[in-house]
Amino acid sequence: MNVKFVIRGLLLALPVAILITGIWIFLHTPWAWPPAPTPPPPTILAPRGEMPAGPVGLQEWAQYRGKTYLLAGSGFLFRLAGGPIVGATTAHSVTLGDPDHPLERIALGVAGSGQFAGEFDTLRGQPGRRLTSDNLAIDYLLLHVDQPIEPGLVLTPDPRGAPQPGERVVLYSGLGDGQGGRRVLAGTVQSVDERSAWVLMDGSFNPGLMSGSPFVSQHTGQVVGMVVAGSPRRNRVLIGMHPIGSLVRLAESATGFPKIVELGP
Repeated sequence: MNVKFVIRGLLLALPVAILITGIWIFLHTPWAWPPAPTPPPPTILAPRGEMPAGPVGLQEWAQYRGKTYLLAGSGFLFRLAGGPIVGATTAHSVTLGDPDHPLERIALGVAGSGQFAGEFDTLRGQPGRRLTSDNLAIDYLLLHVDQPIEPGLVLTPDPRGAPQPGERVVLYSGLGDGQGGRRVLAGTVQSVDERSAWVLMDGSFNPGLMSGSPFVSQHTGQVVGMVVAGSPRRNRVLIGMHPIGSLVRLAESATGFPKIVELGP
């Protein structure tokens, strides 16, 4: 065997292999994928409504035993038919059932306000679980509200249960704008099913700690879902939501009100 010939061949092939590997990695990295074609604007039969005037996306704070409150993510409040108010956030934003690090309560508040809209130590129904698949509807926590809440912070669920493909929606970030004001981010719904809806946002931003923020329909002015997941798409962001219809059904069918601190793993 001509060893010099083999080595020379390997040296010549190596850059090509590196280039091919680099292209493969690039094409299989989410931020490199081009977004899917945007659906055309849909026909929406639901009545038009006004957009929320207040900061309906709220910061979520978690208090573990012996610790001060820590910023954990975002959340919002919505009203069920008949009057009860429910708090909503994600399961992946906190750690439940850890005996060495027990969670005692969750608070929601307007970013920059310096105070909480409400503190909650009880869930409405059993908790969901951290996202491990493409089923976004498993990731949720519903908070039992038994205290007065400022009406301007409470959203009305869209009776359609979810937005429609091609519909324009607005994400009300629970983090606010960093200066005590609200931050709203617009996008277009790409796809919808019972477990999720995906929205291609108009621009690029860091969605960290925005999980739990509400999506509101630009047509009805009502909440259509809760932010659960995000993925970069070149100069855009693709955001996945837990549809509001699923959250409403979970809240309406809840049969218990477990204390957060008593939840097992």
